[in-house]
Amino acid sequence: MQQLLIKSHAKINIGLKILSRRADGYHNIETIFQELDLCDEIRLAKSTTPMIKISSNVAQLPTGAENICYRAIESVQSLTGETAGVDIYINKRIPLGAGLGGGSSNAAAVLKGYCELYQLKIAPDTLIQVASKLGADVPFFLEGGAALATGIGDKLEPIHLPSDYYCVLAYPNIEISTKWAYKNINFSLTKTKKIIKLPSIALNQIDFFEIREFVENDFEGIVFKRHPGIAALKKILYQQGAFFASLSGSGSTMYGLFTSEQIAKQAVFHLPESCQKFLTKPEVSQHKNKEQLK
Repeated sequence: MQQLLIKSHAKINIGLKILSRRADGYHNIETIFQELDLCDEIRLAKSTTPMIKISSNVAQLPTGAENICYRAIESVQSLTGETAGVDIYINKRIPLGAGLGGGSSNAAAVLKGYCELYQLKIAPDTLIQVASKLGADVPFFLEGGAALATGIGDKLEPIHLPSDYYCVLAYPNIEISTKWAYKNINFSLTKTKKIIKLPSIALNQIDFFEIREFVENDFEGIVFKRHPGIAALKKILYQQGAFFASLSGSGSTMYGLFTSEQIAKQAVFHLPESCQKFLTKPEVSQHKNKEQLK
């Protein structure tokens, strides 16, 4: 095997509660990650040199040591002693800085892909530890599907949620810094908000199609204040029949969930042309989408 082609999926956050600030500078959160079938494609090829080369169809994507995929390879090499180089091509469809986990998903795909390409044996628990050092939500993408996430987003409990719905994504071409979002969160407001019953949803004690009454994203307050146009996207999605609409992560993507494909397509039509728009579905196959290339 000389090359490997892997699909690297996006995710949305179904609810996001920021519980506390930690001594290490991170935050304890509670959220549900749901993987989507929207994906990037990553090709890994063996190299005749020890270099890590990254290229992409997106010009603004970093290709050096600042790229999380570059750091992922370095982490595996440091752990295993492997020195073989790799050529990585990332065909991006997931927008950058959108709250959809594209970078973290790419890192997870590259971690697994490099190990498979060079037949490196790393225990699953060890790989999770490597992933968590790269980013809080990278461990989720090692398995995907749906999971209740706590801690800094790295403590994962796989769950089963309904998958018979459609997800409309509206990315307004605004990048929101996660660091900025956490720095500006108002804990006094998040503590007075209604309790998000995410564990109850995970246990199917609350009807998934009625979650509007129970679920919210704590980042919406500060993001909507700074970017009123993002709040307007949420309003449009509800007007068009979404049973739930929310910011994903710290944004800036707004998503709406629909029970009907036809109504979801109509919602896409009514969103502003200034947005990047996607009609997608939950991904339930858990990363079986890869090909070995000669």
